[in-house]
Amino acid sequence: MAYAATKRKRGQDRFSDKPASSSDSTIPPRLSRHKVREFHARCRGFLRFRSLVRRNKTTKPTSVCVGIGHEEASNLFGYKFDSSKPVHEVIDLVDEDSSIEQAAQVVEDDKVEKEYSSPCRARNDEKGSYLRVVPLIRRSPRLKKKRAEVSRELFLPLKEEEDAQVKSAFSVRNRMKVLVLHKNSGIEIRGETLQCLKPCAWLNDDVVINLYLELLKERETRDPQKYFKCHFFNTFFYVKLTRPSYNYKAVRRWTRHKRLGYNLIDCDIIFVPIHGVVHWTLAVINKRECKFMYLDSLNGSDPTILTAVAKYFVDEVKDKNGKTIDISSWGMEYVKDLPLQQNGYDCGLFMLKYIDFYSRGLGLKFSQTNMPYFRVRTAKEILRLQAD
Repeated sequence: MAYAATKRKRGQDRFSDKPASSSDSTIPPRLSRHKVREFHARCRGFLRFRSLVRRNKTTKPTSVCVGIGHEEASNLFGYKFDSSKPVHEVIDLVDEDSSIEQAAQVVEDDKVEKEYSSPCRARNDEKGSYLRVVPLIRRSPRLKKKRAEVSRELFLPLKEEEDAQVKSAFSVRNRMKVLVLHKNSGIEIRGETLQCLKPCAWLNDDVVINLYLELLKERETRDPQKYFKCHFFNTFFYVKLTRPSYNYKAVRRWTRHKRLGYNLIDCDIIFVPIHGVVHWTLAVINKRECKFMYLDSLNGSDPTILTAVAKYFVDEVKDKNGKTIDISSWGMEYVKDLPLQQNGYDCGLFMLKYIDFYSRGLGLKFSQTNMPYFRVRTAKEILRLQAD
């Protein structure tokens, strides 16, 4: 993150012979004349600074003073501004490895306040100094490497022997053969069961989905530092909870501590797969962000689903922990900014990948074009009884 601090002085503009105009809606008059400084805050609080006016003109600045007009700054520094944002707004792009507390240090002679009540406000001190946070052009090499590694892991091509194994499982001669048996859940997968993962097939089999959710839980158990603490309900849970009407007692024993080894209130995220008549969607109890979420790859919404899931969570915490949890401040979000299906048969795969990515703490960075790959990858993980 980089900060730019300027001093307020009344009078003429530094980059113009004309006095600052009080009618300029972009620039406050008291900021029209200023002293420009730039300094860089690294992740561990190390600072170095220099004057922008003495910099090498061939070098792009990582940040510039906002006390001048957007057009003037663009001409002077070759830096493109978003003029739609008000001048007093802070643009805060904090890398994952840094924080305001580590970076909020300023040049001593400008005496800009160090304490922040919010990272999204600009602060003026008693002498009129002005502070604004602007985006860094450069990114941390370590962060780039981390993201590249995650990307490779999520879209790693199958090895030759893995591809051959999947093709063999899809073949007609293995339709009646038991391909794998998951001992912990007792789920077995036959060749005909796995056919729903073939190209253009509809993932309508509860057995395949429920086994994959079991593998996701085992993945988290193997490497708890890498994934959120999650609970994955199977495809029968919501049906049992709500049909013919809401009935907590019907699912009360599903989450006994003796059976799970934890309580749902201890989880970061709880996933509830929903199967309509011919469509898969997903409800999420996001305890980390205190909200209930609904994800539909056809961009639909159903208020009754989130209402039932919210009521269940309250009843569950009261029954297992003896607490009455207040969810009046929790959000109800029908997620719209998400990958959408472009056909009539990939809804089940989209639901599984929503769960996969969220359990990793990642954004939903995939699309319809990735579905053929996710089909064979999911088949490979099931055949090896291990989610990657």
